[in-house]
Amino acid sequence: MQRSNVGILGIGVHLPEHLRTNGWWPPAVVAAWQEQRARTPAPPSPRTEGMARVLAAMAQTRDDPFQGAVERRVMAEGAVACDMEQLAAEEALSRAGVDRSSIDLLLCHTTVPEQLLTNTACELHHRLGLPTDCFTMVTEGAAASFVMQFMIAEQMIAGGRARNALLVQSCSVTRLLDPSDPLSPLFGDAASAVVVGPVAEGRGILGARQCTDGRASRTLVASVRGGRWYDEGRVILHSADPMGARDVFLLAADRGKEVSDAALREARMSPSDVDFFVVHTGTPWFRQVMQEHFGLTSARSIESFSSTAYVFSVSIPLGLSLGEREGLLRSDDVVLLHGGGTGVTYGSLVLRWGR
Repeated sequence: MQRSNVGILGIGVHLPEHLRTNGWWPPAVVAAWQEQRARTPAPPSPRTEGMARVLAAMAQTRDDPFQGAVERRVMAEGAVACDMEQLAAEEALSRAGVDRSSIDLLLCHTTVPEQLLTNTACELHHRLGLPTDCFTMVTEGAAASFVMQFMIAEQMIAGGRARNALLVQSCSVTRLLDPSDPLSPLFGDAASAVVVGPVAEGRGILGARQCTDGRASRTLVASVRGGRWYDEGRVILHSADPMGARDVFLLAADRGKEVSDAALREARMSPSDVDFFVVHTGTPWFRQVMQEHFGLTSARSIESFSSTAYVFSVSIPLGLSLGEREGLLRSDDVVLLHGGGTGVTYGSLVLRWGR
């Protein structure tokens, strides 16, 4: 595919002020999690090298009830997802140096919207004062959303339908957590925004691949346990298919390598060419396992799970922002992004960093 020099112009990140440490959960609840994990059936024998890597990493954290998370951010009472999205978007626009009148495409992934059956991106459009002819829509791809948004934006800009795009992601799942559930300490709240647009020749997106497998579509859902979101009872975040979720984890490294290799081939590059790697971080070991299995021997990366827990599609823009701030991500670096989302979708994108 002919690429069109579309890259990242600016990133904004918002982390709520309130910190929730592991001490927030009562010791009796934590002890119950450990007892529950002790009764978990043994995993199957690995069939591939990728599965073996995943199983080995899972075994290392089996006895940690918090799975490597030390703290996470939590939205203030009364705040809504759009509040975080607006703050992240304003920062991204400022860093990009782009006038909002030139934003022709707004794509939002709001993990937990306040209402259903409405385009919740429209409220953010209004708050930001974007043009009325700005193409505005919600994109749902869970943790894969940013990679998917970026691919859509590239084609809209390449096709002349947009000059610049604003891609927004938010995670506010702490309001859907059952504190007694062992999943509850693994998530946090956050928002990010990325302005993308034309960049210099040879920079921006160089290769991409996106895949879908709908056989395990209920691995992580927000609904009434045992029912649907509109059934009587409280809507909570949980796995409606634990065995399917386990299988998705076991296949994650192999699937990730498949799409990452394809994106690198399109970019006419090899794993050794990658300078910086970012992946959605649903566990503390996920980044390292993926990096090793992909053969990214020269790539730098950054760990954020311990301080933010899992923040869905915010993970990748957050990693890019932290990488720049820490001096790990530099102009002209070859960057590999990988995201996988419940449903299941998974995709990778290769770009050369800089404007």
